[in-house]
Amino acid sequence: MSLTYAQMAVGLIGLLHLVFMIGELLPWNAPKIMKVVLGKWPGQLALSENDRHLVATIVHNAGVYNGIVAAGLFATLWVGPAAYVVQVTLLAGGIVAGLFGAATLSKATILQAAAGAIALGVVIFAQA
Repeated sequence: MSLTYAQMAVGLIGLLHLVFMIGELLPWNAPKIMKVVLGKWPGQLALSENDRHLVATIVHNAGVYNGIVAAGLFATLWVGPAAYVVQVTLLAGGIVAGLFGAATLSKATILQAAAGAIALGVVIFAQA
């Protein structure tokens, strides 16, 4: 069985969301992504232990979101061409999330949006 470029693009974005999920969930008390983002504002954010717990909980929520997106993308690969609209929706949502993250958290999240946009372009081109 050979994979199409569209399937590879969707699979790679699904894997990217799995990586985000792991970074947002582990280690549980201080997720890796939380440490990276908080490290960008060391002088501005003197968080108490309760505040760190709250921030970790919010980051965990994002991790669950990313796991759901990954599962959805992988499910579209299983379903095949009938899931085209779902693929477009999930990829477009990831692009919006990447742009929002670039505007609010870290400019580096623009890379997530760019990867999603490339994958979306491949999927749309393959459907045409």
